[in-house]
Amino acid sequence: MSFVLDTDHCVAVLRGRLDVNRFVEPGAMLYITAITVSELIYGAHKSDRPEVHMAAIDELLAAVVVLPFDTSAARQTGQLKDGLRRAGLLPGEADLQIAGIVLSYGHTLVTHNRRHFERVPGLELVDWL
Repeated sequence: MSFVLDTDHCVAVLRGRLDVNRFVEPGAMLYITAITVSELIYGAHKSDRPEVHMAAIDELLAAVVVLPFDTSAARQTGQLKDGLRRAGLLPGEADLQIAGIVLSYGHTLVTHNRRHFERVPGLELVDWL
């Protein structure tokens, strides 16, 4: 099984509150999305110590594979957005894009933010926090 860390889990890793090695087999690849990278960098730059936070983010990025928001993910996101809009369940754009990326790769999303993602059909979720 391949896991994509949502932003909340990346923050937990960066703060030393989560050891992902407890949940994955040795040598297994972990993934994050380009959307999560953007959210992490935004958080670092609005902090009082952006250099320290950026260095930690760079370490994290060296240990994971970043999944892009490509054409396949964009198609998936557009379909999700329409279906969820029709059902009156539209989450935020960033969460939709993260879900679209994860679904397009067929991976499982690791998130504590179940409320935003549990309404996405076909999206497998786990929570390590």
